[in-house]
Amino acid sequence: MSQQRVIAERYELTAPIGRGGMGEVWAAYDMRLDRRVAIKFLRPEFSATDTTGRGLIARFRREARLTARLEHPGVPAVFDVGTHERQLFLVMQLVNGTNLADLLATKTRCSVEWAAAIGAQVAAVLAAAHEVSLVHRDLKPRNIMVATDGTVVVLDFGVAALLDADITRVTMAGEPVGSPAYIAPEQWTSTTISPRSDLYALGCVLHELLAGEQVFQADAPARLMFAHLQETPHSLREYRPDVPEAIERLVLDLLAKDPADRPESAADVYTRLVPFLPKPSDPELADPSDPTDPTRPYRFPLAPRPTSRKAAAAAPQPDNSQDAAEIRDRAAQLAEDGRLTQAAALLGGYLREHSADRGVRFQYANTLFLGGDYRNALPVYEQLADDLTRSAGGPTDDAMYCRFQAANCLAELGEITDALSEFQSIQAAEAGRGLPDSELARDTQNQVAALLAASGDYAGALRELESVLAATVRRLGTQHDETTELRRKVAMLRRASAGTASFQCQRR
Repeated sequence: MSQQRVIAERYELTAPIGRGGMGEVWAAYDMRLDRRVAIKFLRPEFSATDTTGRGLIARFRREARLTARLEHPGVPAVFDVGTHERQLFLVMQLVNGTNLADLLATKTRCSVEWAAAIGAQVAAVLAAAHEVSLVHRDLKPRNIMVATDGTVVVLDFGVAALLDADITRVTMAGEPVGSPAYIAPEQWTSTTISPRSDLYALGCVLHELLAGEQVFQADAPARLMFAHLQETPHSLREYRPDVPEAIERLVLDLLAKDPADRPESAADVYTRLVPFLPKPSDPELADPSDPTDPTRPYRFPLAPRPTSRKAAAAAPQPDNSQDAAEIRDRAAQLAEDGRLTQAAALLGGYLREHSADRGVRFQYANTLFLGGDYRNALPVYEQLADDLTRSAGGPTDDAMYCRFQAANCLAELGEITDALSEFQSIQAAEAGRGLPDSELARDTQNQVAALLAASGDYAGALRELESVLAATVRRLGTQHDETTELRRKVAMLRRASAGTASFQCQRR
């Protein structure tokens, strides 16, 4: 598939983010709602036009509807399902984070708290899925993601369940559904698969998190099958004496050969993991440099999302091989179409490789601002203002505009005191440049008046606005619309100021 391809006249593909035996997953933009999404495509043979194909399509849509009903934070939301050029696709929430397989590649072993936090969150997802008769059938580290706020998300629900009774039609003879290292014994023998099959896979994942290696290792699927069917797994405390006995017992119970010997339900697994979850902590102790921390939802419940640049970098980005002019033109067109999120991502992706391009940085900041992303626009404006001032040996019009926009970001974020201080500093700087009546100075004075009023200082706001009114009369005359509007605001402030003064007198 080529980039810039549009699916169903709505979803614009930007970059592939995953590929497997079932098909591939792309990052995309919903052009109608200006948001990022993920689109999973099934292989063309799953969308055949014969009777079997029609049955698969019907089952796929049914599974998508069931997945959509989960409404669990640990399951990507399903937005749409359809067919494009005879290929089934599923539109889902795009989750920014790191999958467990990649985390395991960087961490030899996880702490008990990490493993418990991951296991408990996965168990909660499985409990919700099993309630609506959904069995994952392919739970493995690659299908488990730790999002940038620490939430553990289970991927690929519904698609794996699609195979079920049609296994012989879509796999090689005798090949089970799932990944060999995590397949329950009953999946190898093609007997009835149940929710407890998912619990076995969860046991495999927990073992790998704590031991640093898979439960069974072999160089061929047949040997793995024999191990899962016949061999006894090593206990975790053989690898790590620090693992609590209750955790070791839970993992061994999950890895029982007979499904009846495993825990009764995913909810039971969650309950057994609760004693090992971290306790709530002071949010100020959170480490924003490590956003993919699965203990975060327990340490800092409902805390604001981390703002680490590292977290943002984990998001898939579009190809930016074009030059700056093409990027800026494309972003401008997207912004004009109201697709500000996509425009900002395009510019931001380009800047990751061309960070010195001030023109793109300026457009990027303005696009973020227009899209209401003041938190991310603020540092871009601040850095631009510093760079422009330094390179010119003093403040320039562009540098002062960037300072003005940075102050606006602070105001929009509710940082009233800091915003007011910055606007007043801009006023002084414009006066120092000999431009006390510049358009920027006038706009700044208006903002100072608005912020003083918002903070309850009506008298101070009135002084500022009366000064603006006098300057406007000199510049535009008494009959101009701008003058009339300013008079109305001054009158309102006078009433508010008088009311405040009267209230203070009554209190005395």
